[in-house]
Amino acid sequence: MIDITKYSPPLWVIKNNFVNERGDPLTFKNHYFLFDIYRDLSPNQVIKKCAQVGVSVMLNLKTLFLAKYRNLTTIYTMPSDDDVTEFVTTKTDKIIQSNPELRKSLSIDNVHLKQIENAFIYYKGTISKSAPISTTSDLLIHDELDRSDQKIVEQYRSRIAFSKYKGVWEVSNPSLTNQGVDIPWKLSDQKEWFIKCFKCGKEQVLTWKDNVDEIKKIYVCKYCGKELTDKERRLGRWIAQQQGADISGYHISQMMASWLSAKDLVKEKETRGIEYFYNFVLGEPYHLGTTQDFRQMILDCWTTNPLDQSPFFMGIDIGIEKHYCLGSKQGIFEVGKVLSRQQLEAVIEKYNPTVVMDAGPERTWAEEFKQKYPKLYLCFYKIDKAQAEMVKWGGEKGTEEDVKNWGYVWVDRNRAIDKVINELLEGKILIYLTRENLEKYISHWETLRRVEDVTSLGTKRYKWESTTGQDHWAHATLYYWLARQKSAGASFVPEKTRETEVIERTKDGFQMKNLKDIVEEKNEF
Repeated sequence: MIDITKYSPPLWVIKNNFVNERGDPLTFKNHYFLFDIYRDLSPNQVIKKCAQVGVSVMLNLKTLFLAKYRNLTTIYTMPSDDDVTEFVTTKTDKIIQSNPELRKSLSIDNVHLKQIENAFIYYKGTISKSAPISTTSDLLIHDELDRSDQKIVEQYRSRIAFSKYKGVWEVSNPSLTNQGVDIPWKLSDQKEWFIKCFKCGKEQVLTWKDNVDEIKKIYVCKYCGKELTDKERRLGRWIAQQQGADISGYHISQMMASWLSAKDLVKEKETRGIEYFYNFVLGEPYHLGTTQDFRQMILDCWTTNPLDQSPFFMGIDIGIEKHYCLGSKQGIFEVGKVLSRQQLEAVIEKYNPTVVMDAGPERTWAEEFKQKYPKLYLCFYKIDKAQAEMVKWGGEKGTEEDVKNWGYVWVDRNRAIDKVINELLEGKILIYLTRENLEKYISHWETLRRVEDVTSLGTKRYKWESTTGQDHWAHATLYYWLARQKSAGASFVPEKTRETEVIERTKDGFQMKNLKDIVEEKNEF
């Protein structure tokens, strides 16, 4: 009897009851969109994908399949050697160890090299002293392409020159338009996952704009408005949008993952940076453009309805002049600038807002402000990986070491600016200012430009810069937004700090008081 499993990776997976690195059985019930990609053995492929949908497991198994049944040698690249070590030890090795059929085929087994039958799989980082390796290969798999050294990736092409297969599979969460995986994707047949509404019978590709009701937090049919079930999202088919292309391309979004609800993704959008949301949730590149019509964006947010309803929030950009934005949950109703700390204190004491201000350059009195006002936080800008937290508040973890950081917040500068701009575009931050102040406010935003920055790896990223340095109210708006975000989360003072006794000066001398009592007396909870 002919073993048909050797002709089909998905049948091979099913017949051998393969499990993933966690020991969970691999089925296609909730991953039906992966079945055709498992089956696709065409030499030129591109997968523009979101995070956490089973693609890494699939690539491991397809690579092992091609080694065992097609005698194809593969070079599998990742951004760095550290990424390779983590990937192989936590994914590849776990999968092999958990499946007897894979273990018995292995003759060489270490982090950077596997031998299956007469074929080899080399695992290499693009940031490596030995990359690219001087060996021939049949297939190149470039995983996390957008975060790899593009020059080294290009050099690997010579490694498949003498192969009949000459395979190149490029896989990545996208980053920016016309960068990394977005380039081969545009040259591919651009297959999208079409699902059918059981009510109206119309097929459609799930998009955030057309298929998510962010208020109700449900998926809907863009034609008839019916709520889409998990089954409807699960059952679909791939349809190429560009016929005749040489590259087989797939776009995978978390909207296709039936185990993730619309509510889950709305939460990601609200808590993660907008760039993260596009890249790792929607599987799309993100690019606001090198210029932005800030004037129209802000005018669209301008309202004639007063916004001065408590609770209040304030963002302060420190310099020789202290620029501030003051607002409520609905938006900003006052912008101003002062020269002295006393003038700033007068505004704070008038409104009793939650405040976020930058920690410099006048750090000494900024620290004094933090001690004086329990609802004031000092902000530090940082640049982090897109996967990391965009905003990190000190004191939230509750550990003794963490509580020492209460009153501080660390923010990924560029991602946070993206997020604030996106909320302005969506009308989530309204503006109630006089025409004169509105023009001054707009002028600070209009100095911002999103400029291209090339990293040492040859990859592109974008950062916000001011053409004049007069962008203070834009940053004060970001700090206002942070203050508003903090209010929507946990209480202002962490538990361990509340239990700390402090000395308070009274007319009768000094006495010990519980900080919680002092805060409650001032109505700051």
